[in-house]
Amino acid sequence: MKKLLAAIAVSLVSATAMAQDQGWYVGGALGQVKAKDFCNGLSGGSVTCDDTDTSVKALGGYQFGRNFAIEFGAMGAGTVEARGTASRLTVDTAIGEATAVGILPVGETFSVFGKFGLYTSVVETKLTTVLGESTERKTNSDLTYGVGASWLFMPRFAVRAEWQRYSKVDAGAIGKSDADVISLGLVYRFF
Repeated sequence: MKKLLAAIAVSLVSATAMAQDQGWYVGGALGQVKAKDFCNGLSGGSVTCDDTDTSVKALGGYQFGRNFAIEFGAMGAGTVEARGTASRLTVDTAIGEATAVGILPVGETFSVFGKFGLYTSVVETKLTTVLGESTERKTNSDLTYGVGASWLFMPRFAVRAEWQRYSKVDAGAIGKSDADVISLGLVYRFF
């Protein structure tokens, strides 16, 4: 009976500790975005194509216990471009997202995570030629997912590294492309 009571007491203490390990967090990340299919068929000859740029992301979320969080983010995904002798095509992308995050603690200060959710993108495509300029703006929503790791280096601050994919970002007439982002960020926890 004493062993059963001890097991129940340990469970209650663990549940209380887990319940305390929750709350709001905010952060930001700097990374590199690659539009996976943007340069297909464009490079070569007199055409140059750059399908990578810098991304900047603001994020915030709420962590429910040690293993689950809901996260929201807004990202400027930079500009990719293709240049020919008489033309220039640029694509600017902004993304908003909502994801569910599964967290696996590995020790007291380190954890790995996976995320899955939805994003909405606003893509502005601009084609400049000797005849003038045309602009197209396209909005779409699709799936996003990723993996990462987090290191709590101070009681409220964590560094995190992650890879995330945004599926089928729609750039209108030039088509859809997956966008991959590799980033390093800083998170402040309010709990």
